[in-house]
Amino acid sequence: MKRHSGISALQFFILTFGLTIGTSILVIPSGVAHIAREDAWIASLVSMAINLLMVILYIALARLYPGQSLYEILEAVTGKWPGKLLSLVYLFYFISLVGTLLGNLGFFVSGEVMTETPPEVVQIIFLIAAIISARKGIIILARVGELFFPWVVLLLLILILALTPQIEWNYIKPVLEDGWLPVLQAGLQSSVFQEVIVLMVFLPLVKQQKSRERAYLLGTAAGNLVLSAIVLLSVLVLGIEQTENSTFPAYALAKTINIGNILQRVEGILITIWILTYFIKISVLFLSMLQGLRSIFGLKRQNHLIYPLAALFMIIAWNTYINTVYVNDIIATVWMKFSSLFLLIMPAVLYLIAVVRVKLLKQEQPENPAGSQTQQPESQKSP
Repeated sequence: MKRHSGISALQFFILTFGLTIGTSILVIPSGVAHIAREDAWIASLVSMAINLLMVILYIALARLYPGQSLYEILEAVTGKWPGKLLSLVYLFYFISLVGTLLGNLGFFVSGEVMTETPPEVVQIIFLIAAIISARKGIIILARVGELFFPWVVLLLLILILALTPQIEWNYIKPVLEDGWLPVLQAGLQSSVFQEVIVLMVFLPLVKQQKSRERAYLLGTAAGNLVLSAIVLLSVLVLGIEQTENSTFPAYALAKTINIGNILQRVEGILITIWILTYFIKISVLFLSMLQGLRSIFGLKRQNHLIYPLAALFMIIAWNTYINTVYVNDIIATVWMKFSSLFLLIMPAVLYLIAVVRVKLLKQEQPENPAGSQTQQPESQKSP
């Protein structure tokens, strides 16, 4: 039987879509509404535009070093040891993300769904699923995503159509009452929660360049459109005050569905969507960290690192996600600056350095003797 060593463009699109939605579907509406008020839906579109610009930057960087992952690009641009140091910094960022995601998961499920279940139990159960996914690898995860995707789309359509009769258009008026500044601030702050840079680790697995770039962009756009729809419906159905003050507005939104006293209390639809996309997000992060450790330390195998990493995730989740008030304060004051460093500033600086290096390399090649010309590409090919 033929063994596949890559993933298709469709699978990469689905991974990008799931990573973009992830936990954002639950927490984004309240944060955006708090800053932009009635213009939260416009801020979500601004966030989508920023995310697409980020992806364009990542694609431009990947084009300069085709066939190389994020960690390999870091070493190719800055050198071996500085690149390994930057890779460790990115690993720290990814570990912080997983710890926060696990904390968010435990507090949501134990606080809203299974109130008598300790959050630690929920976190351990989901972490076991992530461990299984990490042992199987990214190709199996991509196939699982293909199975999940039609159900996620179907449940999203049911959710959106069921909420349509409750829309109150006056809730989004007045438009741009406070101008564009709050909208831009809210859009920038919400754009750092999608973390699509993680997928640069697996971008080389999609063989065709145009297909993978298109999948990267379309997956990001589709996921952000879903988030924008949820933000818009939260404001139109719940109103700005309830959307702003709810810890999980999308969950409160799903609980309001009532069609003829027959179709009601269907918040399980939202929970299912969230769990499926959450599983994709945390699994992709887990696998990206394993790949990073393998690349940094030159390991032949990575499965023996799965359980120590899982234990580290739990320790971080239990010690950082103290309560939702504390986390919301961190998000409002620190997280945007912290994430922007990894999602926008460092990639932009890397791209500028890479462009200069590539141009200088092209200028120097004609001047080098024939022997050095044949050695140059070989050194570029090695990560």
